[in-house]
Amino acid sequence: MPSERAISRMGFTAGTIGGARSGGETPGFSRATDRPKTRGRDSRPPFRSASASPPGGSGVARARGGSVVDSRPSRPWTEAGQDPELLSAAQRGDLTALLRLYNTHRRSLWRTCLGITRHQGEAELLYQETLAQATRQLRAAPIHQPFLPWLARLARQIDTSRMRGRPMRPAVGTRRPNGESWLAGSHGAHYVEDEQRALYGYALLHPDDQWLLALRLFERLPYTEISRVTGLSVARVTSRLALAREYVEQVCRSGEAAA
Repeated sequence: MPSERAISRMGFTAGTIGGARSGGETPGFSRATDRPKTRGRDSRPPFRSASASPPGGSGVARARGGSVVDSRPSRPWTEAGQDPELLSAAQRGDLTALLRLYNTHRRSLWRTCLGITRHQGEAELLYQETLAQATRQLRAAPIHQPFLPWLARLARQIDTSRMRGRPMRPAVGTRRPNGESWLAGSHGAHYVEDEQRALYGYALLHPDDQWLLALRLFERLPYTEISRVTGLSVARVTSRLALAREYVEQVCRSGEAAA
């Protein structure tokens, strides 16, 4: 679907965090020390394999005998992995466990914040505020469930509260959501127009439908996992996604007709 291809090019998942490219860091963490910090960087390209090493470390531990053990869940949205152990330790005051927990899910949380705000600077603020709120509300986190959906819900709640009574964000900014120039990496003005129309259509969707579309297109979740994350039935997820796609496609077509 043309609108989906345009959305995937808009820069929601491209690796520009903190306005710079690097091989190693991400908002909120220092690669060398894992200490909280104000800004960071991420070099992940769009839709890179989930098995790729995250910035700030690979998350891979070496077991006895030299074998490599990856402790990260393969499906962080629906599989708890080591989340229960780390969360339990963090709730008892273990700072190292808390940092490992945040480090495990930092990329998905960043993409969530960028999908919500559609603006790099606002996404960074939301990312940092979500981590701060999560730390304060850590005892409220579900202990035997994946930690990432709880973090994402918290980010959405924070943004909803922040935007209450304020004017809507501009649908299309002067730059891509990730801060890059609209022409950067583009094949020409026609592709830029496609991306901007798709972003405009995405911005007009209800936040819940934006969230479903983000889980499907940016997190690459199948319908069954989206159902588990959102609590909606698979049939409901399928129906709402179809309507959201159709709406974005209509916006793109109407923009082409107007041009």
